[in-house]
Amino acid sequence: MSEAVLLVALVLAALFTTPVWGDTLKASDPYLVDGVWVWEDIEYGNVDGHALLLDAYLPADREVHPAVIQIHGGGWRNGSKSSFRASGLDYAKAGVAGFAIDYRLSDVATYPAAVDDCLAAIRWVRAHAVDLNVDPDRLGLEGGSAGGHLVLLMAFMEPGPEDLDADGNRLTNFALCVAAKNPPTDFTADDTMHSHPAAVAFMGGPREQAPERYAEASPVTYVSPDDPPVFFIHGTADRTVPYNQALVLQSRLEEAGIPHELVTIEGAGHGLSGGDPQQIRQGMARWREFMLAHLLGEGEG
Repeated sequence: MSEAVLLVALVLAALFTTPVWGDTLKASDPYLVDGVWVWEDIEYGNVDGHALLLDAYLPADREVHPAVIQIHGGGWRNGSKSSFRASGLDYAKAGVAGFAIDYRLSDVATYPAAVDDCLAAIRWVRAHAVDLNVDPDRLGLEGGSAGGHLVLLMAFMEPGPEDLDADGNRLTNFALCVAAKNPPTDFTADDTMHSHPAAVAFMGGPREQAPERYAEASPVTYVSPDDPPVFFIHGTADRTVPYNQALVLQSRLEEAGIPHELVTIEGAGHGLSGGDPQQIRQGMARWREFMLAHLLGEGEG
């Protein structure tokens, strides 16, 4: 048995005997792709028989690595973790473990189900960090659209008393850094975000029926001075998530003194469609630079 195969066997043995997983864990067999262990459909939780799955992209060495948790978009009602396969492989080749997660969509369960699932995924990765050769205190978050909304919530919400860092101290933040593309940031803002059909379906009803829940589901509600650095990119012609959502977040981050960078793509719609290709390439390259600088310990001013 080669060293690499032995390592995976040991990891599998450790994970499959972890009591919190129970006897119903389902996962594919890991396989190698260009020096990256790919492990699909790992069950990180189960709610009323609904399996919550993630895909892992792990550098094939014995070093301890930072990690990024990736949350897909799709209006909280579509999308899949499989959309992160290429970027998960790229991150792992750069020395960052990738975890792409699925969560309950709005046709299965409305808010706060997706939020609860994302928190469960973060806690699962942290709980299994030793087995996966991951540094639990060097986690990044990234996502676009609905996924951007969820990663911002995860980055800004306060960890609970049960969330401890590697030294046993109460965790200050779930993430070391966060990046989001055209994310909803404030459902209380005076624009059309709160009334978009996808948002109403996600929230389980219009804002007029439960304004306090719409505030509770808004990432800007939780912004505080100890939050991690934020990178976000948005198009000025976005008719799904208005560009105003980026400006609201920018203003709140400035007030709190949080390091942040907003890349604006003039004339781009949702998902940056219709924007200048060169500007988009530069913006997404800057996204990658931001994440790797923070996760690999180089830091940014």
